[in-house]
Amino acid sequence: MVVLDTDVLVYYLRGKNDSYSKMINLKKKEGSLNTTIFNVVELYKGCYSMKNVAKGLKKVKLLIDALDEIYLFENDSAEEFAKLSSDLKKRGKTIGVMDELIASICIVNQESLYSGNAKHFERIDDLTTIDWSRIP
Repeated sequence: MVVLDTDVLVYYLRGKNDSYSKMINLKKKEGSLNTTIFNVVELYKGCYSMKNVAKGLKKVKLLIDALDEIYLFENDSAEEFAKLSSDLKKRGKTIGVMDELIASICIVNQESLYSGNAKHFERIDDLTTIDWSRIP
């Protein structure tokens, strides 16, 4: 299954990077398209910095409703977050709290993260990251 990172969802909302056809193909191949609660938070946050907040919110809500699942942050994810965040800090390779939260949910749910920023997430050993730009 697939977890879509915020940047991928924004590409879709903006109609960039051939995202529509990539998502159709990915849905056919994988069966479901998912994201995490923290990706949803980032999308909503982006809406409130737009000139037309209502238009942005409408588009985001339609997209969220079209996804198969929104993974929540639960106890197992909290423990995984603490572990991976501590490890990244010790190695001097932190990626930011939101991305570490997203990664922890993906690891616990054994999901691959599709991102336009795959190199950023590759610092996390237990996370399977797929570079969105390399999807046909």
